[in-house]
Amino acid sequence: MNGQYGPVPGNPYAQPQPAPQSAPQPVYAQPPAYAPPQPAPPAYAPSYAQPPAHHNPEFLAADSRSGIVVDENGVTFDFEGQSAEFPWSEIQSIHSKPGVGGHRLMVAVVLPGGKFYECGVKARNSVTLNQWFRDLGHVLGVYLGRRDNPPLPHP
Repeated sequence: MNGQYGPVPGNPYAQPQPAPQSAPQPVYAQPPAYAPPQPAPPAYAPSYAQPPAHHNPEFLAADSRSGIVVDENGVTFDFEGQSAEFPWSEIQSIHSKPGVGGHRLMVAVVLPGGKFYECGVKARNSVTLNQWFRDLGHVLGVYLGRRDNPPLPHP
């Protein structure tokens, strides 16, 4: 045997196989002349730029020596394990700028008496620094906006 199944070519005992015929072609029905309209996809993607009013965003920037946190409680600076916390009620204003060399985020908290505290965090690259500035601006806008525009009481 040659390891094949079925009739062996040239075998006088093999039964002749009928010639293959073409398979009948299916007949498809014609589509209806009118189909109900499909709902159109939205013209734009849903916007997530405006978080809900109850959303409390947070900002965190840190390097190996220092960190800056801005959240619903206020601003926290951390430098080599020493922390300084500034609740929103004690903050007059907050300023930020790029530090020397262009890869450092500098944030200053100014208190009502004019005293200020500053903390700097080194970014790995300019892309990270730019993202920090965008995120910080958004978070400060939320919390300082709430402070400057307190919600109206419900009647």
